[in-house]
Amino acid sequence: MRPLLLLVTAALAACGPPVSNPFGSTGGSGGATGYGVPSSGHPDWQERTVLALTNAMRVAPADWKAHWADGDLGSALGSAYPAVPPLRWNAALGASSLAHSQDMASTPCFQHNSCDGTSWSTRIASYYGLSGFIGENIAAGYGSPDEVLFAWACDGSSGACAADGSGSDGHRANLMRAGFAALGVGFAVGGSGTYGDYWTQDFGGTADGSAPPLVDASHDLLSDGSTRFFTNYYDSAPPRSVTLYLDGSAEPLPLALGSAAQGAYALDAAGATACRSYYVVAVDATGASWRYPASGSLRTFGEGGCAEDYGD
Repeated sequence: MRPLLLLVTAALAACGPPVSNPFGSTGGSGGATGYGVPSSGHPDWQERTVLALTNAMRVAPADWKAHWADGDLGSALGSAYPAVPPLRWNAALGASSLAHSQDMASTPCFQHNSCDGTSWSTRIASYYGLSGFIGENIAAGYGSPDEVLFAWACDGSSGACAADGSGSDGHRANLMRAGFAALGVGFAVGGSGTYGDYWTQDFGGTADGSAPPLVDASHDLLSDGSTRFFTNYYDSAPPRSVTLYLDGSAEPLPLALGSAAQGAYALDAAGATACRSYYVVAVDATGASWRYPASGSLRTFGEGGCAEDYGD
């Protein structure tokens, strides 16, 4: 089946109090267990990588389209969307987006409203109460975070990506909307769904107030067999250092996109045949250290059949 995309552009919706959710927090960059630390298994690798790729695009769109986007997408992006601050992971939006992806995969359906007809805005508001300014992107049939992020950013038709500001670039507009501050991503597989993989991004206008300069971190599996380890850093001044700790070995992460104070740091390394553990530490301009995740280590999901994405 051909992959599908749908979007709801930013909208104001009535907000009720958030309900309990599987992340252990009604908001928060990392849930109750610490910044960047999954709770109840989420965000998993797919969800965390979509967050980090989205932020790399937001903080450095010109560099991103020149170096990390595919050729068709790079030629479509113009200058209509300037650099904007990164999105902070929000556990409530994560729960809302995961619930929707699981609903679409198992009921099945492919639409913004829940499969039972409940409106998309009612669903998000039932989890997320920080802001009524919300939006959503959904997709189905894309097999990796790269594929789905590029598809949303492309907004393609007839084999070509929509131009910036063309009116046909609504997914890209959501990705780059300056009014959004928080993001949740939900990924679900299989069930009785037609398209196999189901993806949801839920956006919110207010983060929870936690804004460490080390925004996120993940790894990406590149087509040449290498693995890209990357993180987004966002502050008023450049960090003193950004370091990847990979299986206990310290590797400096060089600036890849954007500016030293507001950009993506990345290292492309040879792929491995088994799981590896990693985390990132940044020392900011004041000498304070920031670690992602706050505790434990991320795992190289997808490398050599690795099926782990986090470990204590």
